[in-house]
Amino acid sequence: MGQKGRRFLADIYQTLIDLKWRYVILIFLVLFMLVYVLFAALWYLMAYSHGDFKHLGEKDWVPCLHKMRNFADALLFSIETQTTIGYGTIWPDANCFGSIPLVYFQVTAGFILETVLLGFMLVKIARPKNRRKTLVYSSVATIVKEEGDLVLQVRLGDLRKSHLVDTTVYGIFIKDKVTEEGVHFPLFQQHMDFTAHGMDDRVFLIWPLVLNHKINEDSPLYNMKPEDILHANNFEIVVILEGTIESTGEICQARTSYTSADILWGYRFENIVEFDHEHGKWRANFKLFDDVTPSTTPKCSAKAYDNLTKGAGNLRRSTSVGKPILRKAYSHKEALNTESVGDSSLIKNLKTSLAEGRF
Repeated sequence: MGQKGRRFLADIYQTLIDLKWRYVILIFLVLFMLVYVLFAALWYLMAYSHGDFKHLGEKDWVPCLHKMRNFADALLFSIETQTTIGYGTIWPDANCFGSIPLVYFQVTAGFILETVLLGFMLVKIARPKNRRKTLVYSSVATIVKEEGDLVLQVRLGDLRKSHLVDTTVYGIFIKDKVTEEGVHFPLFQQHMDFTAHGMDDRVFLIWPLVLNHKINEDSPLYNMKPEDILHANNFEIVVILEGTIESTGEICQARTSYTSADILWGYRFENIVEFDHEHGKWRANFKLFDDVTPSTTPKCSAKAYDNLTKGAGNLRRSTSVGKPILRKAYSHKEALNTESVGDSSLIKNLKTSLAEGRF
């Protein structure tokens, strides 16, 4: 864009905030030095025009700047004036024309410069987006059967004791798309609903939560087979958390993304929240944050799974509750090297599910 630079300069304050720290520090040092040198030149010109350098050492001569001999002295005097350090061997004469206005303008310009530069540096340090550094997402996402449906799961946790308020979560599915008219969108975005427990898209992040995306007819993953999801590598899922920082009232957004290489089929996240009876508190073990455990999951698309369950003939699901099954927990790295749980044959998987009374 021909006007890109002009547009960024029009919003100079935000442009400075978005700069990297090395450029911010460089601008800070350079701007102050430029102002020091500019006013040093003005002081030097005032002394030169007054004839002070021609009468150096004359006792009867009253200079505008006492004991200033060269430009280095003028630069030191300029720094002392702007920073209000206090004068040493060089000081101005109030009776000299221009000394009082020049002191006034330099001190005022120094205050304005300090206010702007220190202000934007403070804003840069306290930016709301830095709050996201203590919001952690799991390094992998999983697809598992939950409550009779295939779901995509992501774990989310907050390391701080102060929590976000009015927090919501949603996802974006990014993949190329060609419309019926033949128009190609290489990065087409589609909304994905994520829920946490029974709170819909509202998130009460006082402990780590597993976010669920139900793979139903409205999901972009509905027609995708396991190999399409795990090996296609032609899409990206962005998960976005938005909330208000309770201490400052500022809006914070934390994002992460997953591709085919980051998704595990047939695993669920290991429970990391347990009650500490000794201290009477609930505790979350973040060391196990990325650990997953195998779970029986059909190896077919969500659409095919729905067709199978609906075509099973209105079989009633068993209401009996069995004993809990103890499963081995896997780290996400181990899970990536382990085959997903489930029969390789779709028919065998259906028969096993029927035999176990899950339909």
